[in-house]
Amino acid sequence: MQLSNLGWDSFFETNFAPLKEQGFSAMRIARENLGQYLALSELGEYTCEISGRYRFEADSKGKYPAVGDWVAVSVRPDENKATIHALLPRKSAFSRKVAGEITDEQVVAANIDTIFIVIGLDLNFNLRRIERYLSVAWDSGAVPVVLLNKADLCPGIEDRRGEVESIAFEVAVNTLSATQNAGLEPLNQYIKRGKTVAFLGSSGVGKSTIINALL
Repeated sequence: MQLSNLGWDSFFETNFAPLKEQGFSAMRIARENLGQYLALSELGEYTCEISGRYRFEADSKGKYPAVGDWVAVSVRPDENKATIHALLPRKSAFSRKVAGEITDEQVVAANIDTIFIVIGLDLNFNLRRIERYLSVAWDSGAVPVVLLNKADLCPGIEDRRGEVESIAFEVAVNTLSATQNAGLEPLNQYIKRGKTVAFLGSSGVGKSTIINALL
């Protein structure tokens, strides 16, 4: 697997250059669980942990690796493990406030190119919620795309779409029905090799159904 397939580009190459001279390898975080990481690279999948120095110097949760981050690691091939020594600058970051903290934030996902905001065309439909999701998406640095799912359950699709377009300025709005496998084609322009997308929406709007249909 080439790094470019994972989203590596000139931005990360430039920022990684000094670390590469120090002998480190680049990997992208695919999963995080209680301080243990699964990272991907040209070498395959590696289990990673943060170095002691990194942990000591990180003064906020936002500086810890998150899913989607690129990191500089030293590799132990015989153990299929690696140690994370540095975090590369992010192109985008989706974060949330840490519970109990006043200012600290936890990065949930990083380096996302497109955020699909999934809204159900049923009882879930709420313009104020869509506005909040759009604000979160723009703040992250990613490009939002609104997906109005469950079109088969809505008799006034065009009216709903018009309402969303009136508040989602310069944002693509697509109607679809994942269960009917209808309206998914426009999503292919965003889901390409080397691009990263995320799905944002309330429980029950059909995020998993859309992903399964795409797969």
